Amino acid sequence: MSTKEKEMSLEEKKELLASLKARRKELIEKLRETNKRRNELRAIRDEKNKLSKELFDKAKEERKRRDEINEEVQVRKQMRDILREDADKIAKRLFELGNKMKSVNAPRNKRVGNKMRQLERKLETTPFLDKEQERQILQQLEELSVEMAKLEQFKELKSEFNEMQQKLRHIRTEIKTYHTSVTTLAQESQVHQEKMLECLKEARKIKKEADEAHAELIALNTTASLIRKELDGLTQRIKTLSSEFTSQIQAMRKAKKQEAKRLREKILDAKAEEILERYKEGAKLTLDEFKVLMERGLI
Repeated sequence: MSTKEKEMSLEEKKELLASLKARRKELIEKLRETNKRRNELRAIRDEKNKLSKELFDKAKEERKRRDEINEEVQVRKQMRDILREDADKIAKRLFELGNKMKSVNAPRNKRVGNKMRQLERKLETTPFLDKEQERQILQQLEELSVEMAKLEQFKELKSEFNEMQQKLRHIRTEIKTYHTSVTTLAQESQVHQEKMLECLKEARKIKKEADEAHAELIALNTTASLIRKELDGLTQRIKTLSSEFTSQIQAMRKAKKQEAKRLREKILDAKAEEILERYKEGAKLTLDEFKVLMERGLI
């Protein structure tokens, strides 16, 4: 207690105690509201941190799925490119085969074999052929043999050409399939990319809100600490002042009692003196008057 407070009158101390108690009540209410807000902020912070973590984890899953799809896209692109190279080689081979088939100059008449068999049968079955007829037949057979060789070569080239065409159609179908799957997977990858970005954006927004709540919570912790410190000091001051005030009240009451007793004793002494004087003068005393003299030790 300060010197100034010690010098205060009881009424001033009473007013000061009332003021200090009102301030303590105000601080207690302020501390209660601060603690309530701290609990609210703590719950908000924890909930938002939990939600942001879930969104970050979801973004991580979307990124992982996107990367897996992108890897598959790259594999399929490579397969498509390899097939395109094969298709280019086959197309080049088809071009070569087309030129070769043109250069063979194969006969348009596909019945060369039948003509050859007819001439051979004629040569074998005709009994009387002169040399000129035989020579002509042999010459025709030789010419047809050359035509047959060209025709066989053309058939071989044509067979390979058809085989290459069929293979090219099959490869182009595969290329188209790979290309379609690459496009589809790329679109799916984009979906996961957009989901990842959306989750990250929302997660960062919520994390920022959680951090703001945490910052406000830290500030309120400081405020609460200051309130408690002031409240502790105020409580101790009230306790000390109240104790001093009570002691002074008790001392004042004791002094009043002592003063009242002193006055009573003085009155009794005066009354006893009066009774004693009357007694000495021969007056007749009552029983109560004798008691007063006896209590005062006058008889």
